[in-house]
Amino acid sequence: MIDYKYQVGGSLTVNAPSYVRRQADYLLYEALKQGEFCYILNSRQMGKSSLLASTKHRLEQEGFKCSTIDMSIIGTSHITPLQWYKSVVGDLWLGFNLLNKINLKSWWREQEDISLLERLRWFIEELLQLHFPDKRLFIFVDEIDSILSLNFSVDDFFALIRFCYNQRAINPEYQRITFAIFGVATPLDLIQDKRRTPFNIGKSIEIQGFKLQETIPLTKGLQGKVVNPKLILKEILVWTGGQPFLTQKLCQIVANEKCKDKDKLLINNSQLFIASLVRSHIINNWEFQDEPEHLRTISSRLLENEQTAGRLLGFYQQILMGEDVTIYDIREKNELILSGLVITSQGKIKIKNKIYQTIFNLDWVATKLENLRPYSQNIKKWLASNQQDKSQLLKGITLKEAVAWSENKKLSNIDYHFLANSQQLDKQEIEINLNAEKIELEKAQFTLTAAREANRILNQARKAAKLNAVLHFSKPCIVSFAIGITSFIILLRFIGLLQGMEWNMYDSFLQQRPQAGIDSRVVVITIDEPDLQKIGQYPIPDNILVKALNKLKTYQPKVIGLDLYRDLPVEPGYQELVEFFKATPNLIGIDKVVGTKVAPPRVLAQLSQVGFSDQVLDGDGKVRRALLTVRSPYSPAGILRRTLAQLDTLYETLRERGLATLWVRQFATDGNRQDCDCLTAARSPKNQLRQSLGLQLALQYLKTVGITPYPHPQNRHYIQLGKALIIPLQPFDGGYVWADTGGYQILLSYHGTEQNFQSFSITDLLQERIPKEKIQNRVVLIGATAESINDLFQTPYNNRLFGSSKQMAGVFIHANITSQILTAALQGRGMLQTWSEIWESLWILLWSGIGTLIAWRLKSPKQLMFVVTSTGLGLIVFSYLAFLQGWWIPIIPSLLGLILAPIILPMFATKQLEKIQLQQTLKLLLAVAKEQPAAGKIAIEYFKQAEGKENQQLIDKILQQDD
Repeated sequence: MIDYKYQVGGSLTVNAPSYVRRQADYLLYEALKQGEFCYILNSRQMGKSSLLASTKHRLEQEGFKCSTIDMSIIGTSHITPLQWYKSVVGDLWLGFNLLNKINLKSWWREQEDISLLERLRWFIEELLQLHFPDKRLFIFVDEIDSILSLNFSVDDFFALIRFCYNQRAINPEYQRITFAIFGVATPLDLIQDKRRTPFNIGKSIEIQGFKLQETIPLTKGLQGKVVNPKLILKEILVWTGGQPFLTQKLCQIVANEKCKDKDKLLINNSQLFIASLVRSHIINNWEFQDEPEHLRTISSRLLENEQTAGRLLGFYQQILMGEDVTIYDIREKNELILSGLVITSQGKIKIKNKIYQTIFNLDWVATKLENLRPYSQNIKKWLASNQQDKSQLLKGITLKEAVAWSENKKLSNIDYHFLANSQQLDKQEIEINLNAEKIELEKAQFTLTAAREANRILNQARKAAKLNAVLHFSKPCIVSFAIGITSFIILLRFIGLLQGMEWNMYDSFLQQRPQAGIDSRVVVITIDEPDLQKIGQYPIPDNILVKALNKLKTYQPKVIGLDLYRDLPVEPGYQELVEFFKATPNLIGIDKVVGTKVAPPRVLAQLSQVGFSDQVLDGDGKVRRALLTVRSPYSPAGILRRTLAQLDTLYETLRERGLATLWVRQFATDGNRQDCDCLTAARSPKNQLRQSLGLQLALQYLKTVGITPYPHPQNRHYIQLGKALIIPLQPFDGGYVWADTGGYQILLSYHGTEQNFQSFSITDLLQERIPKEKIQNRVVLIGATAESINDLFQTPYNNRLFGSSKQMAGVFIHANITSQILTAALQGRGMLQTWSEIWESLWILLWSGIGTLIAWRLKSPKQLMFVVTSTGLGLIVFSYLAFLQGWWIPIIPSLLGLILAPIILPMFATKQLEKIQLQQTLKLLLAVAKEQPAAGKIAIEYFKQAEGKENQQLIDKILQQDD
């Protein structure tokens, strides 16, 4: 065990203890013995050379003759074809141990009159016929990708290998020679001349990563250094995906780490331990830690060819985003696979392992693409706008320069899509300018035609008016219409008709938000129905509660929140519970200060270790807000203070009237002097400021890391807490209308449901079945989740369209509040923000204006419906993305403005168009009347009698003006 070493880079020796036999070992060995020509072509550092050495050793042990040609040793720089072919023959001469049988220098000189390829073929035939007439020969060609860097073609070399394969049907001697080719290439690379027959012989041996059952030899190097080598190796494979180089390297890191700190692994979780080592030794600053070089090789492979780098990065970016990528160019697909980053599995391309996915992530791809593209900033902003921001598309000279740069380059589909959209927009703008000139010309022609048609009778005038009437809305008119729609929607919102729908949209966004995972900082100890059955009663007796709290205290949590009302003793054990409260400064109890009040434990109240448990319910009974603080006017001190003030007033009144008596004075002063003295602290003009349980727990936790709240210098109502700026909720924030925002309220951005928090039952706590590391240095809440206790609330996760779903226990709502505050303070995210009323009104005006503009521009109902629907979906998507970034933007009023404008504007336009047609018809008839007075007057009278009363009045008005 002392001599055991892992091989990180390079080829393993045949007797290396860390050599892992894979399926490829058996497939290659059996195929070669059966006479198959084989090629093993894969990415770098996959163990190809080690496989070659192992297979060669096995065949030699069985008496076969083997030789190796290492193309990388022959060289690629400043080498001539003569030197190259002579080196190949020399490798065979040395490999088959012919030093004493052939004078290579003389033999080569004797063959000067024939071609280089013929010399190699003759040498192979001499091997078969003269030197090894009864032996099977195996020639291993390694590092075949080195030929790609030669400045001359060696297609003839591979044609010779194919010749040896084809000769088997003619010359049985060739059945005794077999070739095996290794390298980072594809069969298409071996013969590059497209006019020649491709290298299509032999059998491909696929070499895959290590499987768990194959890696038993690797566990030997971990024995005595880790508790469970198999489990550790399993976690290593989770990160490496079985990639040989990374697996050997990570095993070596684990072995070295354990030699330094053996006890550390005995207590740590293996999964977390391996993850920590991977990040510290491989991922973090990977460019500097990549020794021997591996990750930089992959990066260089992707980026070395400027002509194809952009397209390869584009394909890889799509794979990272989880898209199904279809690569039609087989060379591009092979190049991406040969880089080592991806593999094919079940016909799909996926990333090879977790380490690659973490290092070569979307940010890395974006950075590299930015370095490649001259238009990187434009395409980045265009993609960020969901391909909607046309202002980022290229135009004019910039577009021409970008197209010129893209020539002879293979770019990603996104690049081609961006350039195509730019070209299309540029073309459209040119066409719009041409069409505008054409329209102006047509209008002039139409005016001339209408003037000539003025000599027609009434029916012709009607048809001309109906055909030619055009409604033109001026910009001020369009703006006024949009403002009117906006005012109507704001009125609907102001009276509360849209509040329920905005709440439902808020709930939908919260439900569709990506799962946040488990918050490791907050742990919940639950008291459910099975716990109550075991305990036998509720409330839980004080002796059982203090026993659970004592066990919890041994786990060393940072702060404990007791979400149980303990205003009265529950014997036995009350005195023990009191003593525990006194000895535990990091425990916070609860009381209820709003509505029906419940007092806190007396000793915790004296120690100021109490937070209220009240929740704010919206009109539909759901909890969407968190009440952080409230000023309580209901304390006993406050009640007694007001009573004493009333007695003082009564005494002064009686004294002035001469009715005061000694006993009244005594009652009002001396008799209550002791109570008055004890209320000195309570005589503040302000009421007592109370904090919620969730806020208390978060502040206690943050205090341990040096974070305390303080008023924001620009607004004393805003609170700065670490990285978070806490802003109180106002009555009209978000989707609320006339909301009761008493106290200090914020929008509750739920971390998640019960599944998003680590929870254990109180039975687990009493029986010590909870791992210490799950609670140590955490915020721990203890609360009831049993339905019989009825401490349950409706939350946005309840979907009423399909019946009532499971309600959330109050203790998990407190956990969500604590989690939100911690996330905001420590990470600068988690708080939901809203716009001011002015910005929300402008936002609604914007979408009403967009709806008005769409209705103004589009006349086809189908087009109108399609564009409005698409735009509405875009609005919802934008609002959802904004919600993910912590903004609650009004959606329902904006959608309503977008939808109402295309409905109302056409109705208004139709009515206006009818009036325009009437006026134009009358104008045409008046024109006729000037040329033909009798016919013109009769046509005007018929026209007037056919219209309604309102239009008749309008006609009379026009005629009066004309007179």
